[in-house]
Amino acid sequence: MKIIHCLIHYFPFHTAGTEVYTQVLATLQKKDGLEVSVVTPFIDSLSPGNIKEHYLYEGIDVYQFKEPGNPSDPDLYTGKKTPEGIGNFITLLKKLQPDVVHFHEINISNSFCMGHVKAAKDFGAKVFYTMHLSALTCYTNVLVRNKKLCGGRLTTVTCTACSYNTLFKIPYAAAKPLSIMANTAAVLGISNLLKKGRLKTFLSVPLILKRKKNDIAGAVKYIDKLVCLTDWYRKMLLHNNVPAEKIAVIKQALPHSPGEISTFRKTGTDGSGPVQLIFIGRLQPQKGVLMLINAVSTFSPDQLTLDIYGKEERNSAYFDQCIIAVNNASHINWNGALNREDVLNVLGRFDMLCLPSAFSEMSPLVIQEAFAAGVPVLASRVYGNAEQVEHAVNGLLFDFNSPQSLTEQLQTIIGNRHLLYQLRQNIAAPGSFSRVHKQYLELYNS
Repeated sequence: MKIIHCLIHYFPFHTAGTEVYTQVLATLQKKDGLEVSVVTPFIDSLSPGNIKEHYLYEGIDVYQFKEPGNPSDPDLYTGKKTPEGIGNFITLLKKLQPDVVHFHEINISNSFCMGHVKAAKDFGAKVFYTMHLSALTCYTNVLVRNKKLCGGRLTTVTCTACSYNTLFKIPYAAAKPLSIMANTAAVLGISNLLKKGRLKTFLSVPLILKRKKNDIAGAVKYIDKLVCLTDWYRKMLLHNNVPAEKIAVIKQALPHSPGEISTFRKTGTDGSGPVQLIFIGRLQPQKGVLMLINAVSTFSPDQLTLDIYGKEERNSAYFDQCIIAVNNASHINWNGALNREDVLNVLGRFDMLCLPSAFSEMSPLVIQEAFAAGVPVLASRVYGNAEQVEHAVNGLLFDFNSPQSLTEQLQTIIGNRHLLYQLRQNIAAPGSFSRVHKQYLELYNS
């Protein structure tokens, strides 16, 4: 069986959870005797002339196809124009002759879109799509509307208002009437008559959302199986009229064997001194780390300490705010980026991982990493966190977007150190990625 995995970026040029997931899966598939490659687009307008048509990354063949178009072209977003590089993608399909084309990212620009999916289906391959984010059903990709968790159903008027609020920073009260106006302009065809510019971009949001609804229908038509990492997102797909038989759920796992995982599990601290907290992740607004820093700052150094691990975000006002707040608190430390191979060992030194997500995480790998190290998790009550963290069993949950609720849970930990011990005892070690590999193989063969 020949398999190609399609995603927008790949190692060594980009490192994130989707790349790690794909690399581990591809490696296990190759060890099992399958022919495996990774395919990525090369956006020529972003890095002209630097395409690497083929290279090896840790034993996996990686191929790039040239995409000459401008990824910011608004006509791509509305579906008025198709990506120029689809022909190059088809040429690569003919060269590699895959039985399975497995997408890990699909967007509405020119990297990988529904046009590439249709091309793979027309080629005759079986097509799969693993959804690492909620991009198929949410334009903003955060599933938050007016500072509250969204129910997940894509509707043009409501989602236009949310997009204006989230992406254009327009207050929600003003975004709602503007949404009605923009949808009327879309129906009358006014948006298409405007020249490219900010006004056209603004009024094109309803057309983009109509395109996203069409993409959901396209996914049902051209994709053999939509793979969810969680039960909660499966429910959202059903809520958006995706047939149940089109959906498979393959839960998140760690890229370690069960034997390796057991060696990282710790027994915890002795209960003396301050509670030692750790945050691992990007210092960006959607991760909610500034709220965590501010909450921990209200406690004394003999009650709590917080160590933050995350790479520097250059030219980011939010990052700068975080660093200023850290520098004003002696018991909070920013330690820079953490190498992935060191994550489990470092986690095991702490009492609790904090994950104050300000958006609907799909299925954070860092929770599985904490559990592998035997460390309980304090997380915001968003869909992806709440599916893994059971309140007062293997961790604690606080109300979404609520500094007060976060502070109350921190006070609970300080007031009851024995609770941390109980939470540790209830943590089940996560399964290994070999289970994920076997489930995909069964899916391909079915």
